Amino acid sequence: MKRPALVLLGVLLLFAILPFQAQAQAQAQAQAQEEISAFSTVDVDFPSALTFNISAESSSDIDRIILRYRINKLSTARVTSLVLVEFEPAPVVEASWRWDMRKSGLPPGAEIQYSWRIEDSSGRELGTDWEVVRFDDARRSWDSITEEKVTLLWYYGGQSFARELMESAHEALVRLANDTGALLEQDVKVYVYANSGDLGKAMVYPQEWMGGITFTEYGIVAIGVAPEDLAWGKRIMRHELAHLVTHQMTANPYGDIPTWLDEGLSMYAEGNLDPSLGQLLGEAATVDRLISVHTLSSEFPVDPQAAYLSYSESYSLVDFLIRTYGAEQIQRLLDTFREGSRYDDALMHVYGFDTSELDRLWRSSLGLGPPSAQPTPSVGQGASPSASPDAGAFGCGSASGESAGGGAAVLVAFGLLSLPGIGEAVRLRSRRGRR
Repeated sequence: MKRPALVLLGVLLLFAILPFQAQAQAQAQAQAQEEISAFSTVDVDFPSALTFNISAESSSDIDRIILRYRINKLSTARVTSLVLVEFEPAPVVEASWRWDMRKSGLPPGAEIQYSWRIEDSSGRELGTDWEVVRFDDARRSWDSITEEKVTLLWYYGGQSFARELMESAHEALVRLANDTGALLEQDVKVYVYANSGDLGKAMVYPQEWMGGITFTEYGIVAIGVAPEDLAWGKRIMRHELAHLVTHQMTANPYGDIPTWLDEGLSMYAEGNLDPSLGQLLGEAATVDRLISVHTLSSEFPVDPQAAYLSYSESYSLVDFLIRTYGAEQIQRLLDTFREGSRYDDALMHVYGFDTSELDRLWRSSLGLGPPSAQPTPSVGQGASPSASPDAGAFGCGSASGESAGGGAAVLVAFGLLSLPGIGEAVRLRSRRGRR
């Protein structure tokens, strides 16, 4: 009697459960039909544009799509830009947004995080996970080597060529660390193009004399160096890498550092001052026509001869501070600027003298008396040219940007004609001139 009773009970339970299972399946299907689904891709058209594509579907009209993106870079504040994408509302939509780099360029290797927010007319919303796209120059077959915090990418020249450039980079880092205490804090990338022509094709608005460009906020350097121009390539590698070190050591939301300090540290990282530049400095000192430290704190002169003298003097000033007061004080100076200190305030805090007194002390080390009144050389905006072996011209640029509303502010590079025997770049950067 027990067995038939148990069987009957099982049958009754089965009939009781089946309707609930069917109802749950129907609810799940209905819920699935009500959810928003989406699929996205990104097309990289280096160096011209990035195109973000989205396909979305819902049981109701999709009426709002927002692209959110942010650029990975060294910044005191993380900025997320929003783009309201245009499309015709419908249950199934395809939309895209093209980021035109003619308005805001990005360097090769820049990383962009992005996410989509989709809404339909029934009030449902979908926020996709954050993904990363790299703005790579896929036109080249890049090889790469990474040592410590430096990654070097190149496509022309053998392993020995790349190794020598990498050794040059580490020589600069060791020299800066030992003599100034300045250290590379974050990873950097160096893209080595085969020549200035290839480098120009990687820029939105290239200059035919461009030999290199540094994107300080991105930790990226792009240079054009052929294997036969390796000696020049080593110098520009050391110079530009030093700019990244200096920027990382002093980045703050309030201001920059004096141009003579920024450029002087990069010149110092190259090694001994080029003999031609040393001769230029000596001749100016002999006739007492040195440019004042106050003037060198802001933009360098546009005139080629005065620009070369500015670089020579910047090297001399940094060398004077290191020899006289030691590496520890230079590091303290960089740390003080990182706190947002003004030029004179930083010098007073670390050394006990201001810019005018620095000028007097430095001139005295060269055997000169106090500076006499003299016309201030004309100054102008520009970029950072580096002596390029191509066509006897040179050019290197410094670029930085801030993403806001889908755009970035970029400093364009310009160049100056080279002087015979001088392999160093003139670097003219627009600065805020904060004293």
